[in-house]
Amino acid sequence: MKKLLLLLPFIFAGQQALALSAEDETNYKQHYAEQVKPLVVKKLSAERPEMTAQAVKAEADFFVLKMAGCQLEGLSNLPDTYRDKAILPVANGEDVEATTRALNTQIKQDVDSGKLNKDKAMTMLQGAQQAVQVCLNSRS
Repeated sequence: MKKLLLLLPFIFAGQQALALSAEDETNYKQHYAEQVKPLVVKKLSAERPEMTAQAVKAEADFFVLKMAGCQLEGLSNLPDTYRDKAILPVANGEDVEATTRALNTQIKQDVDSGKLNKDKAMTMLQGAQQAVQVCLNSRS
């Protein structure tokens, strides 16, 4: 029992090392929102021409923050290696689209090399997509 208690600090330290920091999460949401907002504003303006520019901006701000939080939630369900590859570059200001392409390439390479089972990859990605969708549908 004494040996187990001595290991607890190392176990907790290991868990903390694997978790994303609050700063990473905040930065991810900020950079994601900054990159996606122009697309959302453009789409809202085209689809709802009756809205004022101020109303479009307000709705876009709300929606992209919601999207960023839900995307982060979905990506957080991925195994650590893929989660970090999806979140940390964006948290550091890198392009969301390029980061997504790099993640998809890595997953494909891992499947092709046998490092990752194809069914497991599909289940992993579908689980992340489902988490995002549930989040988007449940939050107001």
